Amino acid sequence: MSGIKFTLLLAFTAAALRSALFYAGVHVAPFDFIPVHLLLIVLAMFFSGHLLLRHDPSRGFGELLRAAFQSVFAYASIIALFSWFFYTAIDTTAFSSYNARLVEGFVAQGHPEDQAREKVAALYNPVSYATLTFFGSFLAGSFNAFAFALLHHKLLRNLRR
Repeated sequence: MSGIKFTLLLAFTAAALRSALFYAGVHVAPFDFIPVHLLLIVLAMFFSGHLLLRHDPSRGFGELLRAAFQSVFAYASIIALFSWFFYTAIDTTAFSSYNARLVEGFVAQGHPEDQAREKVAALYNPVSYATLTFFGSFLAGSFNAFAFALLHHKLLRNLRR
């Protein structure tokens, strides 16, 4: 199994877990699932280098970094697309209930309700969440990609010999 295949497996596992939780009746707010994504990104970055070195131990730092970046891009893309689909087709009320609570807070602070509802709806919707998910996952994964490529290149390669 290559690192990209493992990453795809992790991304589809995250999507299946999110869907299973929804259909099981467990309410998870959109931003509460982020720790799961961060854990899976760490696993994807570690195993992208691990599987590459297992296949060919002579691979250098650049190849380890490239494999990790390919994995993080694949994970971030799949999760962003799934997030958009999930919140537009499956859990269509997640943002409306979250936005209603935010609008109540703004109205309590003295802002007009129509204006608050318009601004909150423009910020918190499935498209903006999917965009934040992609860039947040890619940014977190990029730091992990560099760290794990360095870890595999300098330390874990020596343990294989």
